[in-house]
Amino acid sequence: MTHPGWGEKWASQADTTVLPVARPGPAPAPLPRRGPPRSRPAFWTRGRRRNLRIVLLGVVALVVALVVLLAWVALDAVRARGALEQAAADVTTLQADAVAGRTDGFGARLSDLQEHAAEAREATDGAHWSLAGRLPGVGPTVRAVSTMAAVVDLLAQGPLPRLAQVVEVVDPGALAPRDGRVDLGPLQDVAPDVRHADEAVGDALRSVEAIGGAPMLPQVAVAAEELGTQLSDLRMSTATASRAAQLLPPMLGADGPRDYLVLVQNNAEPRALGGIVGTVLVLRADDGRVELVDQRPGVQVGSFGEAVVELTRDEKSVLGGDDLGRWMQNVTATPDFPRSAEIAREMWRRETGRAVDGVLATDPVALAALLDGVDTGPGGVLRGDKLVSYLLNEVYLTQTPREQDKIFADVAERAFAALTAGDVEPARMVDALAGSAREGRLSVWSSEPAEADLLEGTVLDGALRGVSGDRPVIGVFTQGIQMAKIAYYVDTEVDVAEREERPDGSRELAVTVTYTSRVDAGEAADLPEYVTGIGESRPGEVRLRALVYAPAGGRIVAASDKSGDIGLSPQKHDQLWLSFRDFSLGAGEKSSITYVIITGKQQGGSVILRTTPGPKPLRTPVGK
Repeated sequence: MTHPGWGEKWASQADTTVLPVARPGPAPAPLPRRGPPRSRPAFWTRGRRRNLRIVLLGVVALVVALVVLLAWVALDAVRARGALEQAAADVTTLQADAVAGRTDGFGARLSDLQEHAAEAREATDGAHWSLAGRLPGVGPTVRAVSTMAAVVDLLAQGPLPRLAQVVEVVDPGALAPRDGRVDLGPLQDVAPDVRHADEAVGDALRSVEAIGGAPMLPQVAVAAEELGTQLSDLRMSTATASRAAQLLPPMLGADGPRDYLVLVQNNAEPRALGGIVGTVLVLRADDGRVELVDQRPGVQVGSFGEAVVELTRDEKSVLGGDDLGRWMQNVTATPDFPRSAEIAREMWRRETGRAVDGVLATDPVALAALLDGVDTGPGGVLRGDKLVSYLLNEVYLTQTPREQDKIFADVAERAFAALTAGDVEPARMVDALAGSAREGRLSVWSSEPAEADLLEGTVLDGALRGVSGDRPVIGVFTQGIQMAKIAYYVDTEVDVAEREERPDGSRELAVTVTYTSRVDAGEAADLPEYVTGIGESRPGEVRLRALVYAPAGGRIVAASDKSGDIGLSPQKHDQLWLSFRDFSLGAGEKSSITYVIITGKQQGGSVILRTTPGPKPLRTPVGK
């Protein structure tokens, strides 16, 4: 039996090859044969084709539906974007009006905001937005737009109308003293609404800050960031208003009389918080009426044989022994105002046998900003810089110490009378108080724990801290180390520049502190000893101590002046690293030192710079 195909193969080789003789053997097994393919019924083929068409049609329909859905959402998004932009502008305008106390047209602007917010909310509401929000890729963008619209509409319909009513009730003119009394009733009435509004703005801010974490359209991400910034600014206003509504009535005696010790600082002889305590006043507040009940020179309180409170090891080391706790004039030597207030309160109690309910600190620069003019007696009616110059310098050049004390007492009484009589224009008063607080010229402390908690973290508390949120806090403070008023002639400048961002989230900063003497060398010898210091061998010389505090978790790693690197002696005060340096300035001389400071980790916010307020506003450029 011949295998199929072999015959042809061998036949092709027959002419040249001798075939061998094959021996008979077993026949090979036959190869398997495949039969013809089985045929399938026709209905089977038709079914598969129909199913394929159905699937294809379903896919096409789904794609079309998605396109329609996204187009619908896109059209709504365009409408929502325009409405949100208008609403954001309305919020900015309303906030500015509220801060300035402008109530004319407030209701109309609020109606515009509500209309624009409602339009944005309507445009981003519905099943199509809910569905689009679940789609991969576009979902985060859709949800972000919807969240922003919902947040703005919620604010427009709830908290902001409440704030509009509050603005009309607590207009600065309505809260200004009249005949020595502030009407507390309206403020007490709106306090709950202000607090609820502040809480709602806080919730809205957290909702917007939660947007993100997934890729979205750049313009939407930018819009969310801008809305967050606006809400953050608004929250600052509402938080301030809420604190004020809760603090002012009880602190002004709504629940019973309150006594406050007022420390008037003299910036010509510097201490960390401003200057020595030159004058002490006691104010009594009762149901909104404020009276001046006592005043005396600071030197007449104490001195005490030992510190009136137990001082820490840090305080004794950094602030020069126990003088902080023995002399009323020195209680502002610590840059921590709550600590100063605690010590001053105890000194007053020991001196008079009377406890006060709180302590305030201020200076002549703040007074000059508040008043349009004050009769200084021998100096005449003065205002602004001339009033500051007279109280911090000229009075020492022209009057005896006894006459100086009388002038300070008279000025304090006249200024207080003008303030409580309502002679100061309300808007000017608000601006002056806010500006003074920002410069560190106005600090407030309450002995009531709940009120102290409300003051904590505000510009009024004056506490020593090294960080605020993600913002590093740097302190640059000045102490006079001679009994003299010569520091009136010293100008101070602090420059903060960022050198680099470090891998652990900290930053390297260069902080340059410059002191310049304006003393005229030719006139220094003619200055009275009360100004230059009794027994000073170099007339016109200024001797100071500079204290530079690093942020929380940070440190000072180097310092240099024009001659090169200088040695550091780092110390700690309330867990903050600092470096202090004593130096002298001759007439017309300048001293400049650059400190290299490393911030704490994850302190990426803008730098907060706390400084000693002097006779003039401090130059404090902060930048890259």
